[in-house]
Amino acid sequence: MSKAVKWLLGLVVVVLAAVAAFFAFGHGNDKQAVNHDKVGKLPVAYNNPGKAIKGGDLKIAAVSDTPFQGSYLAPLSDDALTSDMFAPTGSGIFGVDNQFKINKEGAATIKLDDDAKTATITLNKKLTWSDGKPVTAKDYEYTYEVIAGKAYGSDRWTESLANIEGLSDFHDGKAKSISGITYPDGEDGKQVVVHFKQMKPGMPYSGNGYFLETVTPYHQIKDITPKKLASSEANTTKPLSWGPFQVTKVVPGESIKMTPNKYYYGDKPKLDSITEQVVSPTKVAAAFNAHKYDLSIENLAQLYPQIKKASGYKMTGQNQLYISMEVFNLGHYDADKSENVQDRDTPLQDKRVRQALGYALNTQQVIDKYYNGLGKRATSLIPPVFSSVQDKTAKGFPTNLKKANALLDEAGWKLNKKTGYREKDGKELDLVYMARSGQPTSEAISQNNIQQWKKVGAKVNLYGGRLTDFNSWSKIVQEGTSQKWDITDSAWGLSSEPSQMDLFSKAAPYNLGHATSPELTKLLNDVDSQAALKTSYRKEAFKKYQEYMNDQAYVLPQRFAIDYTPVNKRVVGWTRANDANNLWENLGVTSNKLATK
Repeated sequence: MSKAVKWLLGLVVVVLAAVAAFFAFGHGNDKQAVNHDKVGKLPVAYNNPGKAIKGGDLKIAAVSDTPFQGSYLAPLSDDALTSDMFAPTGSGIFGVDNQFKINKEGAATIKLDDDAKTATITLNKKLTWSDGKPVTAKDYEYTYEVIAGKAYGSDRWTESLANIEGLSDFHDGKAKSISGITYPDGEDGKQVVVHFKQMKPGMPYSGNGYFLETVTPYHQIKDITPKKLASSEANTTKPLSWGPFQVTKVVPGESIKMTPNKYYYGDKPKLDSITEQVVSPTKVAAAFNAHKYDLSIENLAQLYPQIKKASGYKMTGQNQLYISMEVFNLGHYDADKSENVQDRDTPLQDKRVRQALGYALNTQQVIDKYYNGLGKRATSLIPPVFSSVQDKTAKGFPTNLKKANALLDEAGWKLNKKTGYREKDGKELDLVYMARSGQPTSEAISQNNIQQWKKVGAKVNLYGGRLTDFNSWSKIVQEGTSQKWDITDSAWGLSSEPSQMDLFSKAAPYNLGHATSPELTKLLNDVDSQAALKTSYRKEAFKKYQEYMNDQAYVLPQRFAIDYTPVNKRVVGWTRANDANNLWENLGVTSNKLATK
């Protein structure tokens, strides 16, 4: 079940879960303690004592106030909702243990050679696409071509991938093939060797970002013009899959129906089908009370009190590998150079202004009021699930209006008592807030933030005078060139490997505020350096990184989160455990009708 890939929550693939764990991300023999049974008061699994019938249709509600974007192919996927909905068709090819370390339980295995600086990926001999064609070494390699080939328009290119020999040359158009990816048994074989410039300390763990964990059906898409791939049926309505289920029908933006993949290499799924339907946040509680769905994905903390009251369901949960934040727009993304540039003319270039806006927020009060105990104020950008590298001394930005006012005074922004707003050089501290819609409490939270900023003299107005819907927001931040917003809401679904190279590096497309500095580059590189193969060194490198990011306040950490899933009592085999590699083939139901009590 674990999808250990690092992406922007709501924008790209979100990793659902983590555990309260002690992670040792070096190559040493450190022990890691994990609580698998409960997260807070919620059990991780629903242990239904009933016996699954043969067949049945599992009904899933996908909670969203906007349609899912429907981009299936992993290199082009920019929508967490879409990726979660397609999960039963197969996501990552590697299995993981309960500590997210790659094991031999997946559709492929990997062998790392530190001396040779290689990773040898071996696909299961029986691994087959849903049209009966075998999954090949070329299918794995081609995923890199789509990501690195600029003509495809993928947003997934990162500095981490540039660690593969020859991939940067391919990305820059200097080479027609990737020299660092070879095939011991040929392109139609089952083995691939990836050659790296350096080995990295997080490589044994899924989601490290230095090699890919997905495959792409080369035989289906090889003749599709790169610019047309995103809109093709192969990416939208008729994708091929290698997992336990295949796509039978897609109603764009609305629903997906899946049936068992008869060519699946593993055990035959118990279910006859899975039907997923996008359901508005305003209607999902009523839908559960009417027993229309077995479970839901993309659940909102604000709806928890309503949904947990529905009869016939059990609530399950898991710590989210998650951090929400407010992002400051400090520059732009140069698509030609594939890099962020911090060059915007804005008062926010002064870190004292950014810090002040952080101390002005009443984040814990917002969490207590609107998130129903499913989270706490973030003190750094590293969640507590990474307890071996999280800086436990970090304070983040607790509410402190006195400190916020002092910082703005120091920065030269003087309060005009007539207007209530601060001024400098004849200009007001006037900022545009691109707050996102999507949750029942979005409006209330955004207005709360605006009022908090007003208390310290910052004049903040909503982008376009209203909340911004997800699709519009996604387009604006992905283009990375808009100068019309100053602050925006964002959140990361983090991978099970805590490096944030792909989130805040100079080349990261998802560095939405475009913050860069030589010191930040150095700190990110140090976390992933050869020296960091030693666990104690990496822990100290993470501490320095967290201290720097809190000091610079490029983004304001907001909330760590717990996720929940309501599960109908007819469902058998449901778990949120991180090592549930065969979840979808094991799921079943005890009856053709949903339980009502």
